[in-house]
Amino acid sequence: MFLYYMDTSNLNLEDMKKYVSKDRWESSGKYLNQKDKLLHIGGEALLNYILKKIKIDDPLYETTDYGKPYLKNYPEIHFNISHSEKYVFCGVSSHPIGVDIEYIQDIDLNIAETYFHEKEYNYIINSKNKTKSFFDIWTLKESYLKMEGIGLNLDLNSFIISIKDENICIIPTKQINNPITKIKKGINFKLWNIEDTKNNKYSLAVCSLDKIGEINLIDCKEIQII
Repeated sequence: MFLYYMDTSNLNLEDMKKYVSKDRWESSGKYLNQKDKLLHIGGEALLNYILKKIKIDDPLYETTDYGKPYLKNYPEIHFNISHSEKYVFCGVSSHPIGVDIEYIQDIDLNIAETYFHEKEYNYIINSKNKTKSFFDIWTLKESYLKMEGIGLNLDLNSFIISIKDENICIIPTKQINNPITKIKKGINFKLWNIEDTKNNKYSLAVCSLDKIGEINLIDCKEIQII
């Protein structure tokens, strides 16, 4: 498994053109904000960097009916990308994988009461850092949904993310009656909290049926080396 995240704020878009697909480059034109363009281009550039590490230099990207990208010509290789503020986060594995990164910022915790399971909400409001705990739960739930490739087609309160010290698990609730998915056995989670040079904090999560390693911060210049 490969897990990399990268600060895209210093990327030169023109330099990145040869590191992404034609479709990705052309689709970046729909973004008016420079930051969004950098994230859009940087995500695929980082993915292609990882794929070249495993000798894949001819990826053909397609999407499922639920919008999850996959490699048409390498179906045995799984990947997922997430971005928030200036960072892109990418995971590649031989097993299904979902990743999520979120910038930790002030938020109305009523969102958790409305959309999360009661036990998750209680975990958040009883924690010392409620905002951090909210984003920890959010990223873990998102990583699971992204691993399954179903997005928000499954109610967020139909499963519980339980965090006890470093042990994280998923628990189905009575509401998990959705034909799209059933909770699989052998699901692994891992959670990190990072801080940039300006003291902005982020929550990163991975969900996979594979053993999860550590995340690696990569300089944007490195993706042009391979």
